[in-house]
Amino acid sequence: MPVTLRDLLREEDLGLRLCTSAAGVDRVVRWVAVTELADPSAWLTGGELLLTTGLRQRSAAAQTAFVQRVAAAGASGIGFGTGLSHPTVPRATVAEAERLGLAVLEVPYETPFIAVNRLVAERITAEAHSAQRRLVDQHDLLVQALLGGEGLPALLRVLRRACGSEVAVVDRHGVVLAATPERSGALLGELRAAGRPGTRPAAEVPGGGPLRLPVQVDGVVAAFLCLHSTGPAAEVLPYAVRLVGLELARRQAHLAGRRELVGQVVEDIVRDVIAPAAAERRLAAFGLDPGAAHRIVLGRLAPEGAGRSGDGHEAGRGDGCDDEGRTGGSGSAADRRLARLPWLSADHPDSPEPVLTAVVNRYLVAVLPRSAPVDELARRLGTALSGLDARAAVGIGGCYRGVDGLRWSWFEAQAALAKGPGVHGGDPLNLPRLLLSSPDLPLKQLAAEVLRPLTRFDEANRADLVTTLHAYLAADCSVQAVADRLYVHRNTVRYRLDRIERLTGRSLASMQDRFQLWLALLAAYPERQPAVRQSAVQPQD
Repeated sequence: MPVTLRDLLREEDLGLRLCTSAAGVDRVVRWVAVTELADPSAWLTGGELLLTTGLRQRSAAAQTAFVQRVAAAGASGIGFGTGLSHPTVPRATVAEAERLGLAVLEVPYETPFIAVNRLVAERITAEAHSAQRRLVDQHDLLVQALLGGEGLPALLRVLRRACGSEVAVVDRHGVVLAATPERSGALLGELRAAGRPGTRPAAEVPGGGPLRLPVQVDGVVAAFLCLHSTGPAAEVLPYAVRLVGLELARRQAHLAGRRELVGQVVEDIVRDVIAPAAAERRLAAFGLDPGAAHRIVLGRLAPEGAGRSGDGHEAGRGDGCDDEGRTGGSGSAADRRLARLPWLSADHPDSPEPVLTAVVNRYLVAVLPRSAPVDELARRLGTALSGLDARAAVGIGGCYRGVDGLRWSWFEAQAALAKGPGVHGGDPLNLPRLLLSSPDLPLKQLAAEVLRPLTRFDEANRADLVTTLHAYLAADCSVQAVADRLYVHRNTVRYRLDRIERLTGRSLASMQDRFQLWLALLAAYPERQPAVRQSAVQPQD
């Protein structure tokens, strides 16, 4: 315990005597200072026991002024040495100290000031050593709790005993990762009332609510350690925050490895290179019921160095594949950032209904059961990804049953990503879009080959054959509709269509040739895809 004036009075060897009332004798003595200055306040920091013989305090006015200055400087008390300048403690000193609530101790002539100083120094040193020992013991208890196999719950139980307060760890979305007691009604109620903790530094909920200490993982605030008060455990809290960060980093590393394994299964399903029975077994190993209805939510970072086209879509790409046209791939910077992205609240290990997440190339994939709040999780996914890339996009697929349903949902979510940054719902697939979503078909290369005569002519002559062809096919081959849309004469449209047939060697009267040209346009210019009006499958919700 810290040394107080009362402790010094109990030391019979010092022979100190209290000259004032008992008010102030329980003040802590932070240090001992000796002075004969009339005004020592400039050299005091507060908490000192000031020892003096009153050499410069010959008058009552000087004695009163000295006490006032010492009290204003925050001293714990005055030790007045008698037998030298004054035979007894001056009455003016005692009276003014009594009025200000400052204790005055008489130090007899036989007691040297150095004896008082040495005793206080020894007590302070012993207290510091004891506090350090207690802190080390608390550190050991926290580490043992964390390494005992129970993780955060055990760590929080030890911390609760140390600080005497309810304790909880919540993620940056306000989801409780651990709490003690498990039903910490008061604390969790105040946290919910305060809303999302955000990522600001340690702060209190308005109205004197609980402290929220940020916990960082890889330099990013991933969660908050929340408690009502620090109590006697204030010094151990920084260490506790670091231990919580280590546990969350361990969980995050586990999640990253799990995402990689799940990603392999999801990629095989999307590429249709695994038998349905094998896919079901592998999904069941991760706790997913392959016979139930699920949906795919895809989050994607913008390709490194990608620009933006005028209509808000990514320039030059719209299929969501990598540069080689595959859904898969590993080792990129995007892979590593997505793999280590903190959980989406629902996919942390303690969630009652975990959401499977995976990384497939530059996609972060979430496999959601039908009962999961898809809009909320998609929003959280978008928020998390926007912290890595402001151009991040999130696409939501439909909810379907079985392994084939996951593949359908993937393609719908992938098509939704073409709408640009932000969170977008997918439209039901049709046959052309399904063909365009295939990672193994070289549609872009074939499209470029089919349309090359038109694009070369347009570039050389500043013509609009590609635009005219797209408008003609989109308008169900109506010359008048194209003329109205492009603000040209019907004969101009017919002239352009005739040149298109001669350059491509395809007849616009042939359904087969029209379909090939339309598919080539969709593959080459995905941003021009019209809204889908019908679907070959029915979603489960």
